[in-house]
Amino acid sequence: MKKYILTILLLVVVMSFSATAQKHLVNGIKFSRHHFVDTVKIKMWDGAVIIPVEINGQTRNLLFDSGASLGFWIGEEEEWMTPSGDSITVRDAKKISKEMEFKKFPPIKMGNIVIENYPMVVDNGMIEYLCDRIDGAFGYDLVVRGLSFKFDTKDSLMIVTDRKHFFSKEEKLQPTLKYKWYHKFRPQIWVHFPFHRIKISFDSGAIGGGFDLTEDLMRIWEDSDPELGQKMDEYTVLKDTTVFTNAGFFGRPSDTIPYRIFHCPEVEMGGITFTDVWVSTDKRTGKVGSSILEHNSLIINGNKRQLVLLPHEGKMVQNVGNKDTVGLKLIPADKNDTLGAMKAVVRKDGDAYKKGIRSGDYLESVNGVEITEYCTYLNLSMDTTVRRFVFRSPDGTRKEVEW
Repeated sequence: MKKYILTILLLVVVMSFSATAQKHLVNGIKFSRHHFVDTVKIKMWDGAVIIPVEINGQTRNLLFDSGASLGFWIGEEEEWMTPSGDSITVRDAKKISKEMEFKKFPPIKMGNIVIENYPMVVDNGMIEYLCDRIDGAFGYDLVVRGLSFKFDTKDSLMIVTDRKHFFSKEEKLQPTLKYKWYHKFRPQIWVHFPFHRIKISFDSGAIGGGFDLTEDLMRIWEDSDPELGQKMDEYTVLKDTTVFTNAGFFGRPSDTIPYRIFHCPEVEMGGITFTDVWVSTDKRTGKVGSSILEHNSLIINGNKRQLVLLPHEGKMVQNVGNKDTVGLKLIPADKNDTLGAMKAVVRKDGDAYKKGIRSGDYLESVNGVEITEYCTYLNLSMDTTVRRFVFRSPDGTRKEVEW
């Protein structure tokens, strides 16, 4: 149920930054050891990898975000951060631009490795969505700088190394995805949908996300190739509707975008077949999110520029079954809203709509627990059992539903 309601996208930005300046920041990253292999206990959140580290004497949780070129910190600027002199212009899902300065962080202890000169931008735009689960994120710059990773998502372990061929034996005969850099050091891979082969980003920072496409690309294809448009229509179950845009780096959006939903019997990626896949085009960028790591461990080989999937129990066919019949998303209400803490965003013709829930209704309780803040809801949403929801419309009408 949780995936039908909550998908968090941490960093939806377009970076305007010179390649020379970005390489300067990446090349400035230093490691305390060389020719090393280290094992670190990690945490998992809806397929996303969270790495406990030590910064300034405190344990912090950093997401590994392959969708971000460089690191970022979620929260307020702290006194132990110092100016770097480098800045970046970013644009979020709402196309709002903002100039942000990179901060110099003190040494970051990750297992037995100390990372020095790691650059991060600092912003509190997403802090209300995370409820202290993570403090920031490592970007793909660590891979660019020469590290390779194995994320054992079954046993919650990470192996990190700077040895170029350390994973070679383990990689043999496993599903492999060669990638190319996209938009300044972000990996882009080929995914085979029933209607087309599409190159999209691998974004481990899209927590709980599966396969997402962009409506802009779909419309371009329809206009340029009518036959392809007809083939896409064969797999389209919902079209020409609207939904709130993704939360951007600078906060919650207020506009809507058109989108459609595809139902794909099969989607193939790197030799693994994913079955019964529902794909939405309500995102600003096409990507593969973190949910594939719920059933696959992953090796990121920066030297070979490849992603190697290690299916749990060796399963080369994996059922996704992510049918979005509910058609409901919940977002925090404005801080000064006195009517409730959570508001509904409802897709027309979904189950929520058919049961009388409308966009703008407030979530009053879940299984009898009053929802007075977003974090209460987030913790309850981790429960996969059937839940009873009570909504209240702005005029006071109460609506009880069950999924």
